[in-house]
Amino acid sequence: MTSGLIAAANRSRAISIERRAVAAVVAAVVLWSASSLFVRAGDADALAFTTWRLWFALPPLAVIVAVRSRDPRVEIWPRGVSRARWVALLFGAGAFFGSGVVTAFAAFGLTRLLDVTLIGSLQPILIIAFAVAFLGEHVAKSNIVRAVVAIAATIAVALAASSSGSWSLAGDVVAIISLVLNAGWFLYGRVLRTRYAVDPFAFMFGVLAAAAVLVTPLAWVHNGGFGMRGVAIAFAACTMVSGTTAHVLMVWAHRYVPTSVSSPLLLGDPPLVAVGAWLWFGESLGPVEAIGSAVVVASLWGVVRSADLEEFEDEAIDPAPPT
Repeated sequence: MTSGLIAAANRSRAISIERRAVAAVVAAVVLWSASSLFVRAGDADALAFTTWRLWFALPPLAVIVAVRSRDPRVEIWPRGVSRARWVALLFGAGAFFGSGVVTAFAAFGLTRLLDVTLIGSLQPILIIAFAVAFLGEHVAKSNIVRAVVAIAATIAVALAASSSGSWSLAGDVVAIISLVLNAGWFLYGRVLRTRYAVDPFAFMFGVLAAAAVLVTPLAWVHNGGFGMRGVAIAFAACTMVSGTTAHVLMVWAHRYVPTSVSSPLLLGDPPLVAVGAWLWFGESLGPVEAIGSAVVVASLWGVVRSADLEEFEDEAIDPAPPT
């Protein structure tokens, strides 16, 4: 009798934790969507904005890592790896992360927000393509069809938006570059997290610190300093709060929900950004853009719900763009 009550209590607790984890993923998606709007509202140079955003993120993450380091079970540094090698690996991750952030922020300022988020949402397709090309994985034909449909629909949306004053071919090209770099960050980070046992918060702190060190001199050379308008600095701080909080929520949620559950929820980002762009920046959608966006999200939903992506993304630290 007692064992049955204990088992029932454990099941109830597990269900409660999973529901909270799903809620955390939903909150992360909303926060990442808000980050996209903050970047557009900041209307600043991408390198300078990224520099402020990265340095703003380090103090709160440092506090989290310091608190977690008190637990002897938490691995702040991976065992069996020299500090010099681990720092070098973190700088590799920081290069991917920083370049992905800079190009994403630049794209937000150059073209329509919906274009940038739709292009960024194609990341699962790149991940599967990489697994097929370099890891010898096999993918179901249905997912190949979905990928082709998603890419075609994204192109249709971009072409339909080309008559809009806020659309820019250069911006869409930068968004594609950002897609590739963010996919590289995802894969590189996944390899490190899989190969080395290290606390995810310590890992994120190391990656953001490395990215800050790499981006800062580039911003200095490019702009001759880091000066921005006060309102832009305020929006950089808002982006840090929303983006970093979203990363922390996703890192926590990954422990309790599989990617087959979390990844589809991430597809809520394009619709949320589209609504925000319409409300605050007047980026209205025509019928082709609305239908095309729905087709992209529906096609990607099938991809991210598949066993193919579940296998490639297992134990991933963060399947979302690093905003």
